[in-house]
Amino acid sequence: MTDLLKDKRDCVCGCGLFGTPRKRPEGHIRGCECPRCRGKRNRQKGLAKQREARKALGVAPSHKFGDANEENWSDAIFQNEVKSGAQIKPAVTAWLRIEAQVQSNQTAVGSLRKPCRAVLMPDGWSDGLVMVRLSTWRDVVRPALDSYYEGV
Repeated sequence: MTDLLKDKRDCVCGCGLFGTPRKRPEGHIRGCECPRCRGKRNRQKGLAKQREARKALGVAPSHKFGDANEENWSDAIFQNEVKSGAQIKPAVTAWLRIEAQVQSNQTAVGSLRKPCRAVLMPDGWSDGLVMVRLSTWRDVVRPALDSYYEGV
């Protein structure tokens, strides 16, 4: 009788996982927590977020296969940096608080259809930061920039 099941083994790094070995990293099992596997997963997740952000921002890729790496994007107006994962949780938490405050004030002011924008003015800075949702950028900001620079 022919065995149709894939070969199962212990993970090569000794993490204690048992399953079907993957081709890359060679011999490791899905879910392996060794530094090599964790680094590969983190890199793939970050590159996927960069690709998603580039498409949502409407930035053209620098070559026909697309660009995941934001340093290579051919954006005529901005330099870009995309962050993802646990390092951005404080910024996301602050944004959610700001957005909740804006939405609670909307009924009093009557601006129900306007998207939220946060302007952050840290102590000791003469400049500030602006935060908007990526969907707001795609639907409102990018078309405004395109129409402005089209006439220039």
